[in-house]
Amino acid sequence: MTESVGTQATSTGSDASRVDPATGLAVVTGGTRGIGRELAQGLAAAGHPVLLTGRSEASAQAAAQRVTDELTAGAGAGAGSVRVAGTVLDVTDAASVATFADTVAGTAEQWGTPLRTLVNNAGLVEASEGPLWEADPEDLARVVDTNLTGVIRVLHALLPQLLTAAEDTGAPVRIIDLNSGSGAHGTPPHAVYAASKTGLFRIAQSLVEYGHDRGLRVFEMSPGVVDSDMTRSMPIHDHRTADDWTDPQLVADLAVALASGGLDGWTGRYVRAGVDTPESLARSQPELVAGELGDDYRTLDLRMR
Repeated sequence: MTESVGTQATSTGSDASRVDPATGLAVVTGGTRGIGRELAQGLAAAGHPVLLTGRSEASAQAAAQRVTDELTAGAGAGAGSVRVAGTVLDVTDAASVATFADTVAGTAEQWGTPLRTLVNNAGLVEASEGPLWEADPEDLARVVDTNLTGVIRVLHALLPQLLTAAEDTGAPVRIIDLNSGSGAHGTPPHAVYAASKTGLFRIAQSLVEYGHDRGLRVFEMSPGVVDSDMTRSMPIHDHRTADDWTDPQLVADLAVALASGGLDGWTGRYVRAGVDTPESLARSQPELVAGELGDDYRTLDLRMR
């Protein structure tokens, strides 16, 4: 890993009021390009120390340096205020995830700030569209192993650090899963991708059930349809024009707002960049009951047709 330097937890206690979420370490998996790099840059611009991951050490280091260079070159951005590091992570490999957890702990200690935000962004889609029986089974297994089992591995490895940070400070910690409209509504040409994203809802439900009173806040965020290498590889999006894609800045802005603690009433729910804004979610927040998933509002409702 290299650095580019430029009791129960509640949100109402006196300790919590002294904790600025932006001072806590934010981890972004799959942060070397596309949406992941936008998320890493947005969080770093908001003041978070950021550790991003890539499939190779070189790609992660290069991405961290690019983020640092872009932010420090911007108006008002001082080199000393930007802390971004990159490290290798293969979410499909248990040993890699275990090593990564040690790296996160070491980075938190080095920077003097605990892990407070985890963004599960690493993911992929099937190499082909169409009926399940025509797909390569090994390709389908890779999708599940990355999008669902990989997230489970990372959660299992990092939740102890998140929960410890919440307990030590009395302030909430946050997980943001990059979900998809496919997970909420289904996309028949990419059924396994959709199923893997649906699984994240069920994991989030359990995390909220068991973790809310310990300070854990969990958000399922769809980025919409961002112009990326992954979406460009999907024939289902061939019809889109330049105006049909979701602006990646909207994705980063929404993630930063979720990480800020100002939208914690939305824990356990699904939000979509390009439709929801930090302002619209804040206006709706008084209607929500924290930690409750049984209201059928922004939660997963499965129907077979």
